[in-house]
Amino acid sequence: MYKLREVQRGNYDDRGYSNEETIAHLMLTKPAEINSTLTYTYGMDDDRFPLTFLTEGQGSAGVVNIDTVDWTWKTMGRMKFNDQVLACAATGNVGQGGAMFDVEFKTHWFIEQYGLIAPDGITQVRIMKDLGEGPNGGYLYRLRLTTPNPNAYVSADNLKVGAYWSLTAPTIPQSYSKGNRSNVMGPGKMTSQLEFHRYSKEIAGNISNTVVTYEFKTKGGGTTNLWINEEMRQFDIQCRIMDEERLWFAQYNKTVNGEITLVDPDNGQPIPHTAGMEEICRESNYDTYGEELTLNKIERTVGDVLDKDTDTGSMEVILCAGKGFMQDFDRAIRNDARSEGFVTPLGDKMIETSGDGLSYGKYFRQYKTVDGHVITMKHLPLLDKGTFAENAKSNGMIHPRTGLPITSHQAFLIDMSTYDGRRNVRKVRQKGQIYNAGVYKGLTPIPASWGGFPTNVLSTDVDASRYEVKNSYGLQVDKTTKMFQLKCVL
Repeated sequence: MYKLREVQRGNYDDRGYSNEETIAHLMLTKPAEINSTLTYTYGMDDDRFPLTFLTEGQGSAGVVNIDTVDWTWKTMGRMKFNDQVLACAATGNVGQGGAMFDVEFKTHWFIEQYGLIAPDGITQVRIMKDLGEGPNGGYLYRLRLTTPNPNAYVSADNLKVGAYWSLTAPTIPQSYSKGNRSNVMGPGKMTSQLEFHRYSKEIAGNISNTVVTYEFKTKGGGTTNLWINEEMRQFDIQCRIMDEERLWFAQYNKTVNGEITLVDPDNGQPIPHTAGMEEICRESNYDTYGEELTLNKIERTVGDVLDKDTDTGSMEVILCAGKGFMQDFDRAIRNDARSEGFVTPLGDKMIETSGDGLSYGKYFRQYKTVDGHVITMKHLPLLDKGTFAENAKSNGMIHPRTGLPITSHQAFLIDMSTYDGRRNVRKVRQKGQIYNAGVYKGLTPIPASWGGFPTNVLSTDVDASRYEVKNSYGLQVDKTTKMFQLKCVL
């Protein structure tokens, strides 16, 4: 039976230890500047902070600093040509024999005299009359089938609530026709808000002067036996992991009336939450797949998002995905290749010579669509091992084939392009609250790595001291039309 052995400890002697270059000390001298530098450094060596690295880690181009908590910006979405069914009172063989019928659509986008194509892609009607506002908050239109077949009718599936109908050109008689109207799109106004984080590192007793027999690696290849250095490194990494996950999964919490109902019980102040990347992608384009992802699903999802922007041409599409989705992506292409008879050459590629033996394993990480779009996978580890993934594991939300948490089986398309000289995705921070660090001094000695402190000045009568960090976070995405989330839902 093994017994635990205590790590040998001793007191700190500053001879042989260099603490003036530690993270905590530097953060107290130039917190915002050093934080951005560390973000870039961590991002170069570690893929756990992709959004932070691609925004804040790129310097001033990847951030925008504001004076307020809320901010708004104008954005132009893709040109709209369709609308959803809100209600239809007609029943039976609707429209049969040339009978006109009324359908209420969600908005007033459709125009009298224009044509419509039903969701089945076959049924076509003409808008005979714009009847104005409908009883359910939408707009009512009188329609008629265009086919001369007297037995044709509109199926119930085409008229169910939420079904999309698309607009086609207006058709008129050769003479005595009257004019109609046209639609124009203006920029929409979007709004978001910052959220604020505060992290505290409390120490007590003589921990700041404790050394251990185990040597911890330091930046630059050195080592140290001073425990507080390792403890502060872990503290900094944990803060960054938490901040990165908030950038992905935070949910906007202001009501339509402009209220924040989440308040701090200590002081009654509202606690704002920003909109994370998942919420931004989900509101733009969101789709799901079952236990098995197919190549057709990938093509249709990407095609639906990209092909409606007629000015883009072929694009390089980066899918930030968990390990589970990457396996699903590989299987989807492999299954399609197998069905097309590419088994033998694919098998040859799988086996290679490795040293004195053989190596088996090659995996698809890229696919080119018929439209010329290139889809490339990029691993997003927080979907496999982050706090949401650990929670999914603990609750038994495991994919039956891979054994990975269900959160691992999802992907995000993030448009990190630059438009008109400005990055599409930027991190938003509040001036004066970008990254603040400070020390709350008690009787416990302040470590040299915290930058020193007058020994005869106390802020609390408790035998403890705290290192405090506060920052502000938010995301601004100018164009969301080419962003989506694709998620496995069993």
